[in-house]
Amino acid sequence: MHPVLLFATGLVTGIIGVRALKHSGKGEETLSALGHKTRHGLDQAKSGLRDATVSSLAAIEKSSANLRGKLAPAAPAAAEPPESGTAP
Repeated sequence: MHPVLLFATGLVTGIIGVRALKHSGKGEETLSALGHKTRHGLDQAKSGLRDATVSSLAAIEKSSANLRGKLAPAAPAAAEPPESGTAP
């Protein structure tokens, strides 16, 4: 129950803070700047997550290729073709 109280307290504090910024004289610019910073941070996080995903997928691909090479049986040597001049 304690985490729910912490969440509710944070939610109420956030609502009060946003309302106070809106009603102050420069609240609109502050909220706009805050929104811009938030979008920029989210874009950075998205690109970082994308880079991490690409690198991990490349590592998985390389690892699976190595394991496939180890697990695949070696191709049997091709039998020599019979000579064309001899008949059985």
